[in-house]
Order: sequence, then C-alpha cells, then structure tokens
Amino acid sequence: MAPENRTAATRRKLAPAAGTLLTVAMAVLVGYLVLVPLAILIYSSLKPSPTELPFDVPGFSLDNFQAVFESSRLGTVTLNTVIYVVGSLLVALVLSLSLAYLFERTDLPGRRFLSPMALAPMAVPVTVMAIAWALVANPANGPLAILIHKIFGVHIDIYSIPGMILVMGIFGVPSMYLMIAPALARLNPELEEAAATVGASLWRRLRLIVLPLVAPAVSAAGILFIVVALEGFAIPAVLGLPDKIFVFSSLIQYSLQPPGGIPNYGQASTYGVLILVVSLVLLAVYRRRVRDTNRFRVVVGKGYRQTRVSLGKWRIPVFIVVCAYMFIGIVLPILALLWTSFSPYTRPITWSGFESMTFANYSNLLDIPDIGKILLNTAEVVLVTATVTTAMSVWIAVAAARRQFRGSTLLFETQFAVFGIPSVVLGAAVLFLYLFVPIPIYGTVWIIVVALVTRFLPRSSRMVQTALLQLDDGLIEAARVTGASPATVTRTVLLPLLRPTLWKSWLWVFAHALGELPIALLLTSSDNRTLVVVLWDTFTSSVDNPTASALAVVLVVISTAAVWLVNRRSDMQEA
Repeated sequence: MAPENRTAATRRKLAPAAGTLLTVAMAVLVGYLVLVPLAILIYSSLKPSPTELPFDVPGFSLDNFQAVFESSRLGTVTLNTVIYVVGSLLVALVLSLSLAYLFERTDLPGRRFLSPMALAPMAVPVTVMAIAWALVANPANGPLAILIHKIFGVHIDIYSIPGMILVMGIFGVPSMYLMIAPALARLNPELEEAAATVGASLWRRLRLIVLPLVAPAVSAAGILFIVVALEGFAIPAVLGLPDKIFVFSSLIQYSLQPPGGIPNYGQASTYGVLILVVSLVLLAVYRRRVRDTNRFRVVVGKGYRQTRVSLGKWRIPVFIVVCAYMFIGIVLPILALLWTSFSPYTRPITWSGFESMTFANYSNLLDIPDIGKILLNTAEVVLVTATVTTAMSVWIAVAAARRQFRGSTLLFETQFAVFGIPSVVLGAAVLFLYLFVPIPIYGTVWIIVVALVTRFLPRSSRMVQTALLQLDDGLIEAARVTGASPATVTRTVLLPLLRPTLWKSWLWVFAHALGELPIALLLTSSDNRTLVVVLWDTFTSSVDNPTASALAVVLVVISTAAVWLVNRRSDMQEA
C-alpha cells in the first residue's frame, strides 16, 4: 500500500475514536457546568449553618427550610413577588399581543418602522433600563413624573411595586412579541373574513377566532416570562431596594451581600431552591404548551394570501397611541439618561439646562481607578462568554437533534433546568464551588465566564434547536451519501445553514452578558471588575447619577453597535 493511502486509512480509523473522545469530553463538560451548580444549590440549602460556607459545615438538616417557612418576612416577600410577577405579566402580555396584532394583522401606518422600535429594549442591558427609568420617573425631578403631575395632578413614584411592574412589563415586551408575532402572521385571514361577512365585530373576531388560535404561543410566552421575572434581579434591586421592597430575587441578593451584616448562605440557598422548584414546574408546563401548538395549526394551501384587517377611522388614533407608547416607554428613558449624562447634576429636562451641558461626566470615566483593566475585563467576559456559549449550544442542539449518543436528548433537557435558577443563586453556587475546588479561577474573569456560560447555555441552545427543526434534512443526507464525514457535513453544510441563528445567539448572549449584574456582583474582586459592577457602585454607593448615566450610555452604545454589526452581517449574507 502506498504511503499516502496508508496515511488516509489510518486517519479514517482514528476519526471515530477522536469523535467519540470529543463527544465524551463535551458531555462531561456540559454535565459539569449544568449539574454541579444544581447539586451545590441543594447541598447548601441542607447545611445547618447560616453564616459559614456550606463545605465548612458538617452534617445535613432541614433547619434552613424551617427558618424560612417560620420567618415573618416570607408572607410579605411572597405577596410582593406574586403581585410583581403577575402585574408585569399582564402589562407585557397586553402590550406585546396588541403590538403583534397591529403590526402583523392590520393596516396600521408606519408598521415597518414601529415593529423594530418595539424590539429596541433588547439592545439595552436590563440594569441600564432600570437606571434610565429611575431617572425619568423618580418623584423628585424625573421629567415623566413632573409631566404627569402637571397634566393630571397625580404624583407617581417609580420606587414602588407599580413602578417595578411597569418597567419589567415594558422590558418583557420584545421577548413575548417575538414568540407571539409569528403565530399571528401564520393565521389564515379567511377565517376572520368569513366572520366579518356575517357581521361579527372586531372584538368578537379576536375573542372567538384569533385568541384561541394563538393561545398556545401566548401561554408559552407568558410562562417563560414568569420564569424570567421570578429570577430577574436588576429591576427589583434598582427600583425596590431604596424603599426596602423585596421580592425573592432581591432578598436572596440581600441575604448574600447585606450592606452591613453577615451573609446568610443557608437562607439564600433555601430561597433559591424554592424558586427553582416553582420554575421547574413552570418550565414543564411551558414544554407541554409548546408541544400543543400542533393542535392549533391552520392548514393553508397555494391560495393562501395575507390580507390585513382595516382599522378604518381608527388608523390614525391607533397610530398616535402606539407612537406615544414608543416615546414614553422606550425613547424618553434613554433621553433622560442622555440628558443626565451631559448635566452637572441630576435635574429636570428644561430649555435653560442646555446652556450648562457638559462632557465632564464622560471625562470622569477616564479617572475611574483601573479603568483600562476594567474595560479589558469586560471585553474578555462578554466576548469569550458569547463565543463559548454559542459554540457549545451548537454541539448540544445538534447532538440532541441527531441523537449522536445515548442520553444526548436527556442532557439537552437537563441543562434547560438551569434556566430556572436565579442568576444570583447560580453565582453563589459557582462561588461556593470554586472556593472549595482547587481550580485557581476565583478572583479572575474566568469564574465570571464560567457562571455566565452556565446561565446562558440553555437559552442559546434552545435558539439553535429551533433553527435546526426548521432545516430540511435533504442537503445533510445528500452530503452523507457522498461519503462525507460527520465533521465535514457539520462544517460545510450545517453551520452555513445555521449561520444567521448563530449570529443572533451570539448577539443575545453578548448583550445579556454585558449587563448581567448579580453574577458579576457576587464574583467580583479587585482584579476582575467589569463595567456593570462599576455602574452599580456609581449609581447606588456613590449616588453619582451624572457619571453613572455617562457610563450607562457607553454600555448602550456598545450594545447597539454590536446589534448593528450583527444585523449588517446577516443582511450581507442574505444578499
């Protein structure tokens, strides 16, 4: 046999072994990232000591659970959480469903411009959005609070549960809209037209035809929103903690990092387990609702045409209402952020204020100690997190979809359980783990990367899986028939087909990693501080709103630039 033929034969023999080794290594890595935090969380909740680290306490007990259920605070926090989550859900549901129907099913003018505007909050880190609303609607000098008081004579206070509900509801609109809009776009308009011909009003058509057909998508989006609201920290922290209004997520953070006391690790872990149980039940219901969507499909043929419902005389009034929401809910908070960033102190928006606008707040950013290292840390965290998460998501989703090894589907479903762990609890579990395990990453950016990859992996892999389900297997099967190896098929066929989704997944992780606050707060040290931690310290500890606003604007610019670059690249690839 010729040497080159012998070499090729050797490579073919080694390829399966290398593939098996890679599969085992990836399965172990994913299992480690996903299952270990879950185990640490449960382990810590069973340790009968409130102040010591869980690995330093001998024995197991249910003392933490007993203390939590006997606490007088439990009832108040539970009620606050229920009101906050349900209220936010109602706000997000009404807004997202209304906007999706208007943009997808009606002849509303300007919908091509307004539809992307509705998704704009996705480009703004949630911490920045919370701070922006604190500036625009605070009772002292917030322009929105002042305007409402002048027009209606009503005092509003954003530092309250209604304020938290409003901001969380608006922030949740984009994600719910993206789940509801496709379901509305696919509906056959002939059903509504038939109802209209027999005299059914628009409201009756919506109630009897449209809403039942999109009910699975709406309920799935709502359940997912509840899980996100339960574990979200930034909005309750920025808008609730000033008046000591606690929900479960902010109480957990407060237990782990009390302003002047001793952290209660056992209590925080126990609250985390309780939220995890609720989240897992909701995720199980979500999975069932997603499967039920097949029961509500409307079959259409070549005669299908998308016609839009005429709003008639209501076109302009509805257009004005939608524009008012876009301005008040999205544009005005960002304008308040910009205004404060150019102001010498926190003040209302006035014409006379333009005369004293200054760039000093942006110059002050350069005087932050170790700002160069902070910028480098931030770049490392967000870039590595987005890249590693997206790469691992592809492997997990493809392995589950192709059933490449026994247990691949179970691994895919198991890692989704991490989605229900509050980020503050996940950060605590990672902290406990690397204080005990002799892996020298504590105090470095890599411990933050590990926690963020674990946090975002379930959502990213779900996005890739959704794209895989929409691909035709014909090209992949054709490549396999020609004798191409699985690696070649993945590199030359599968990845190019998935490229738009991979870019969107990368962008989603990038934007969320940039503004992920509780994990960064728990795992930060003098050597791994990031911009979002500096923003939090500047806004809460230093109470320097102008400098905090300037830093928030920088984060918005970075996130918006990433969105623009990814969208531009996607458009070029489609062209």
